Amino acid sequence: MGLGVKLLLDTHTILWMAAAPAKLSHPACVQLAETGNKRFVSAISVLELSIKHRVGKLPEAATLLADLEDMLARLAAKELPITSAEANLAGSLPWENRDPFDRILAAQAIRQNLVLVSADIAFDSIGGVNRLW
Repeated sequence: MGLGVKLLLDTHTILWMAAAPAKLSHPACVQLAETGNKRFVSAISVLELSIKHRVGKLPEAATLLADLEDMLARLAAKELPITSAEANLAGSLPWENRDPFDRILAAQAIRQNLVLVSADIAFDSIGGVNRLW
């Protein structure tokens, strides 16, 4: 990987960047620090953070969710909306993972040629997803 890599941040990566950077892998830190790379936060990650915060699973997400524009600025990331084509691909992927959040992230990574920054090895079993950790 080098200059100009487009990085899609998995939900846990967003949390760790904001509150626990020591949990990030060295290769992820290197690419996240590379100024020529672009970072993206999917709308599906915001949904996941919001739902899990609401039900009490992620109290630490309150600060991130309080001001989404500030969150994106602090992460030096751009918002990535979900397209119908990505939703369709997510639903039709031949993948055992039933998590809708993961499915959308995989579909976005595939369709938009993004490198998914994630500790989750489940993404390695779906063709077309380039995972960095």
